[in-house]
Amino acid sequence: MVTSLGGTARDAPAPGPAPLDDLVRRLRQVPDRHRRFAVTAAGVRRLYRIRPELLDELIGAGLPYVGEGADRLYDGYDLGNAALHLGLVSVQSRSMRSWSKALQSAAAHKPRYRVEVVSSCPVPGHRGPCPYSVLLPDGARLVQGPAADARLAAFEVSPFSGWPALPDAVRALLREVDGIGFFLLPEAVRWDPEFMWRTRMADCGGAAAWLVAEGARRGLAVRFSFGLLVARPYSTPHCWAEFLVDGVWVPVDPLLVRALNQWGGLDADAFPPDGRPGALFHRLTDRFTKVVSHGGVWAHASLPTEPAD
Repeated sequence: MVTSLGGTARDAPAPGPAPLDDLVRRLRQVPDRHRRFAVTAAGVRRLYRIRPELLDELIGAGLPYVGEGADRLYDGYDLGNAALHLGLVSVQSRSMRSWSKALQSAAAHKPRYRVEVVSSCPVPGHRGPCPYSVLLPDGARLVQGPAADARLAAFEVSPFSGWPALPDAVRALLREVDGIGFFLLPEAVRWDPEFMWRTRMADCGGAAAWLVAEGARRGLAVRFSFGLLVARPYSTPHCWAEFLVDGVWVPVDPLLVRALNQWGGLDADAFPPDGRPGALFHRLTDRFTKVVSHGGVWAHASLPTEPAD
């Protein structure tokens, strides 16, 4: 049995802890069929820092789950969003803080990073060597056999921060997503613009896809970008939009910047959502794809990141 409450579209929550009823109502706008109930109660506390008494309150507000009693299982997207929007010290909030620091550092200096690509076999026990394929800058792929420590590749990146100012038409377009709240979303809904506008919920990938489509419709030179959000200690795959300004492709990501303003301690006056956060980004290709695949199967990628010597 899936326990749930019906949901209605709401505006994005104001900064600070969200009321539980409103938060869960927003989460319930994701259909139950798109949930993967795999997190135990122990995992809720360990991975998301949600205490048992808070979990009980979330359940009372309608947080979905399957099973009963100690055997209940929860969805990781629901838990990640709850931890983030309630201001808990979780993996999600720590990532936001590290990204904010990286953006501020890149704006003040010109750092250079070494990014490693580490993976592991998603189908252990097969015959023969592991057929890894690793996405590299410029969209190239490195076909790599198994390494003893599963370190498949490494490259250096130097985030750029000297873009020209965005024209008024682009800034006006970015402000149109001001009412969209940042949420972690499953693949089944993250790319759906109807879901985004009906629920006022999106992640950076879905928002970027909408900005690219709407910008092109308005005659703006725009492209979709997939690559890395570069920050210590780990970079992460990410999507954003880019607009051509004075011959330069300028990265934008209003949802991410607003999330960093809200949860990462990033100064909104110095880094407004309709500004340029691209000092965090390193473009790999023009479409959402696998960073590491294993014979065509999506493989987990860890991206340890340190300053380059």
